[in-house]
Amino acid sequence: PSPLTPSPPPPSPLTPSPLPPSPPTPSPLPLPPPPRRPWSGRGTLPPHPDVTATSWVLHEQTNCWWGGHGAEEVDSPRGGDVPGVSTLPACKAACVSAASSGLSFCEGIVWAPRAGKCYRKTRISLGLCDFDPTYHLHLRSDLPPAPPASSPPPPENYARVMRRFEFVGNGRCRFPWNAHTCGHVKPVYQPCLVEQTCTSTKEQCAAKCAENRDCKAFEFNTKNGCWGAPCELHGAVPDHVQVDGPYTCMKKK
Repeated sequence: PSPLTPSPPPPSPLTPSPLPPSPPTPSPLPLPPPPRRPWSGRGTLPPHPDVTATSWVLHEQTNCWWGGHGAEEVDSPRGGDVPGVSTLPACKAACVSAASSGLSFCEGIVWAPRAGKCYRKTRISLGLCDFDPTYHLHLRSDLPPAPPASSPPPPENYARVMRRFEFVGNGRCRFPWNAHTCGHVKPVYQPCLVEQTCTSTKEQCAAKCAENRDCKAFEFNTKNGCWGAPCELHGAVPDHVQVDGPYTCMKKK
């Protein structure tokens, strides 16, 4: 008999398809930076992150301070320097960080290079600052735009506004020795300065005084442009003038 024909081999199992590659493991997200602690006003001031982005305009040999000399002080008591600051970069950093520390917005600094003293300033009016070889003024050029000025009253209302004032004289407002000082160290000529601003006419200056309850008198001059803040609002009542043709002094009735 013929030999048996061998049976065919059993079918091989199907080869499984390869698994798709695993997606790459995502990189861990960077941790957020720790929150900045507000500067305490003591010790060495760390560099502020905005300082390098802030540009400054230098006015050499220029000093500005309160009482009609071109600026108000950020720090108190008035005339005090920033504690713990002894370099110009740290002084600029202290200015930039003032508002975040709960102080007034700092518009610039007066720097005393020989003494290493830093003075932060706000409401700066450059035309009223004084020449002083001991100090240098550094103004920030990244200041926010000034708020829009309030609209002056229509011209027909100016006569009504002016009737609220009494003419003191053609000259600079001057005050009695016991004039109200608003709690400030008493300056010689401006014991209680409320505001220095720019108006085009005496009547507009009067309107600003009329709408400000702290204003008792105003002084306007045609000598200075807006750079010199020709309209001054005073919180004390003048009793005489220092005669000066371009100036007018008037007080509320």
